[in-house]
Amino acid sequence: MSSALDGCTSLLSPDNCLGLNGHSRATLDGASRNWLLARLPDRVATAMAAATHWELYGTRGLLVVACGEDARRMGFSVESVRRETAAPSTPYEVLTAREAQLAATCPAAERERLITRFWVRKDAAMQAVGRGLSIAPERIEAGFSADHGTVSVPGPYGLEVPVSVRNFAFAASYEFAVATAEPLPIAPSFAYSVT
Repeated sequence: MSSALDGCTSLLSPDNCLGLNGHSRATLDGASRNWLLARLPDRVATAMAAATHWELYGTRGLLVVACGEDARRMGFSVESVRRETAAPSTPYEVLTAREAQLAATCPAAERERLITRFWVRKDAAMQAVGRGLSIAPERIEAGFSADHGTVSVPGPYGLEVPVSVRNFAFAASYEFAVATAEPLPIAPSFAYSVT
């Protein structure tokens, strides 16, 4: 079995969800895939078994499954939100100055959710353009007020890559975002070969 499932019990537990984060059909060996499929609801396991590609995104207690080839071109991020009495789990350092100001002015009971929402948007957007965590999150503005918007991710050669991001609500204790890079109208003006 893969390291994500080593030492696991026969049940899918909240800790397994976190350990499965970032895995895909290709990164789990056959035994691990079978173990996972046997523990998911039938309709989810059936969709995963039929899909040529799937990806897993998890945090403690929640596992999100994206099936199909389109999942390769998307970015996903899911995080749990702590109770308002707990210390923030998402640091202010991931925020732009504007986002930090918005977070500072919102009621304390909502602050952790807002900071986590901004973080999952940034994380999903960076994944959608294949940048992962290679960019400092505080360089990306994701503080739009609606449940969807466009985030600009710094790209190669100083270009900004527009990414469409949407938040989804599964339960009050989680924040989840999906991102897809918007098509860029960039084409070379000319090309030449140096021999």
